[in-house]
Amino acid sequence: MKRQTLIFTLCTAVLAIVLLAAGCTLLSHGTPTPVPTVPTAIPTTIPTATPAPSSCGLTNCHGLDVACGANPPQVCTEEYKVGDRCRKYARCDNSGGGCTLVTDPQFNTCKTCVQQCEIGAGVDDLAALSCEEKC
Repeated sequence: MKRQTLIFTLCTAVLAIVLLAAGCTLLSHGTPTPVPTVPTAIPTTIPTATPAPSSCGLTNCHGLDVACGANPPQVCTEEYKVGDRCRKYARCDNSGGGCTLVTDPQFNTCKTCVQQCEIGAGVDDLAALSCEEKC
C-alpha cells in the first residue's frame, strides 16, 4: 500500500509541475504569448502573365490522318486503331518557327498499304488489323 501511495504522489507531483510549466508560457488572463512576425515586402510592380510556350505535336492520337498543331492532346487513349503503326514515321518540327509535319518515306508506303487493307477488309476490323501487321 505504501508503494502505491508513493507512485500516486510522484505522478501527481510530475503532473503539477507540467501544468505549472505550461501555465508559465501564457500571459496573464490565459492569452497566448504572441509570436513576432516578419513583415513581407510588397512588390512594387505587378508581374505580367507570360503566355506558356505552345508546343508542337500531332493534333490527334490515332489513325492515318496526321497533322501538326500548336496544341497537341495532353493524353491519348491506349486503344489501338488501324493506321497507328504508320505514325512512327511521322513527327512534327518547329525548328523553322512554325509547326510542320515531317514524314519519312516509309510513312507513305505504310499509309498506302493500310488503306488497301481497309478497302479489302470492308467492315471487318479484325481483317484490317490482320492485314495491317504485314505492312
